[in-house]
Amino acid sequence: MNFLTFFKKKGFTLIELMVVMSIATIMMAVLIFQQNKWSDQLSVNTQAYEMVLMIRQAQIYSLGVREDTGGTGDKFNVGYGIYMNQSNANQYIYFADRDGDQKYDSGEAIETKTFSRGVTIKDVCGSSNCFFVGGGPLWQASISFFRPETKANIKLLNNGGNPVDTPPVTIKLQSSGGREVNIIAEANGQVSVQ
Repeated sequence: MNFLTFFKKKGFTLIELMVVMSIATIMMAVLIFQQNKWSDQLSVNTQAYEMVLMIRQAQIYSLGVREDTGGTGDKFNVGYGIYMNQSNANQYIYFADRDGDQKYDSGEAIETKTFSRGVTIKDVCGSSNCFFVGGGPLWQASISFFRPETKANIKLLNNGGNPVDTPPVTIKLQSSGGREVNIIAEANGQVSVQ
């Protein structure tokens, strides 16, 4: 029997072809499922690191005596920070603390940062209270920096603007698929992602 005749007689039966196609379909389904999980984790991680970079930018601008082009009066003696509140879980505000009260006030916004890819703030917690879940006593949170200190001025306030908790603050971000990442800002100015 020659080589060509051997291969002409051997071939795939319909059952063998169906088995191979079934295995290939299962493998593709597993890969697609894993891709969605990986993409979901990547989106929440990316948004967390962008928020940490905004906190770091506030710290650097405060220490570097960055000029506040949007305010009046002393344009160099300004603190910077980020602000979140319970009424909007898909964004935070980057602000210039023009009046030096170490918290966000109306008119101090520089930029509103909106989370993308379905990421939201699931919760913001101080040392003993959280506020996005179930309402809670906390209503708003500000993390700001004011020169010459590198430490963070963390304000955790109720709806009336009164302090209700103490640092550190933990910001819990959640993806649309349920993946979570925590951003922890300490009073000493250290910020980490877990």
